[in-house]
Amino acid sequence: MENISLGQITAFITFIVAVIGAITSLIAFSKTFVAKILKPINQKIEQFEKIATKGRNNIELELIKIILANFINDMESGLTKSDIQKKNAYELYDRYQTLGGNSYIHDCWEKLIKEGKI
Repeated sequence: MENISLGQITAFITFIVAVIGAITSLIAFSKTFVAKILKPINQKIEQFEKIATKGRNNIELELIKIILANFINDMESGLTKSDIQKKNAYELYDRYQTLGGNSYIHDCWEKLIKEGKI
């Protein structure tokens, strides 16, 4: 311990600070580099998610349309439906409209409401 000079302590501290600075710079560079590499991948994933969501919504819309068409047909044919079935049909109709459905189902639904069948 007696042979350690103030210059050696200063050199050691300078070395430690330089190592810490180099590690910090390397981490910052790595983050930037990885972000640049991952950006196109993330964009592709987002595109696939949009396509999948659109496809899923189209399938859901078509299934709801089939269910509502059967419900409307039953009501027009004079078949009785329970309150639960009617509430379910209302919920499906709301979802149908949310998904953008507005075809002949809408016209038939409004007709049944005017006639007091639902």
